[in-house]
Amino acid sequence: MIVTSPDPSDVLRDCVASLAAQEGASEIVVAASSDADPHDWLQREFPSVRVLVFPEPRTSPQLRWAALAHTSGRLVAATESRCVPSRDWCATLVRAHERWRDAPAIGGPVTLTPSASALDWGLYLSEYARFAPPLADGPADEISGANLSYKRQALDEARDQLDAGAWEVFVHARWIAQGRRLAQSQATVTFRNGMSASAALGLRFRYGRSYAAGRSTTIPAARRLVLIAGSPLLPAVLTWRLFQTARRKRLVGPFARSFAWSLAFNIAWSAGELVGYVSGR
Repeated sequence: MIVTSPDPSDVLRDCVASLAAQEGASEIVVAASSDADPHDWLQREFPSVRVLVFPEPRTSPQLRWAALAHTSGRLVAATESRCVPSRDWCATLVRAHERWRDAPAIGGPVTLTPSASALDWGLYLSEYARFAPPLADGPADEISGANLSYKRQALDEARDQLDAGAWEVFVHARWIAQGRRLAQSQATVTFRNGMSASAALGLRFRYGRSYAAGRSTTIPAARRLVLIAGSPLLPAVLTWRLFQTARRKRLVGPFARSFAWSLAFNIAWSAGELVGYVSGR
């Protein structure tokens, strides 16, 4: 099991505690890139957990793929420090891989407690609305980066992308282009925001920039120019898509309550995309 921790917080403790209590988690690796080094207290509270701390800034996929080298299981699961897996997360993923033997990657829902603040709802919806329950079991075209599991053989086949620090969405896209399907299961994680508004906005900006920088290496220059020119419209497009997703998921109420935050996070992401397309990696 891999936990990427760009922002170590109290949620990380609950995340690791949940994993440590699960029979299926034979190896737990926490990969962190932060000024707040979680190594000492993690090792003290969870001696069996391996902690990798990188002093230099690293993206979430870079942390994840670096941690992969310290695991040996046939199946590898990954989540984020802001998410707490359900008690049966590991067991549900194992059953799902037994059921969908051809799926290289299997994910599951990301939930949020209904009592969350408007800020928490805005961040949750901007990142995970597509993966809010209900999610049907079976083949899928996308899975959440906060709730992932892989067959090691499939990851080994994508070694060039992993070594380049590619975001999981690009790894998944190659598999889909090869005619392979991802899958969804009912293995659930719960998002718990421990970030301030400024930190969350900064994270959305960096995610958008990193995504666009990675994407810019796979598209023609003319397409990049179109995306740069259209970037002022992107916040409106993303927010409209978010509303449509919230309506399908019956989350219009939380969307309305957190609209200002959702829009702010979409603006931050869009600004990051613009910088990523202009500056590349």
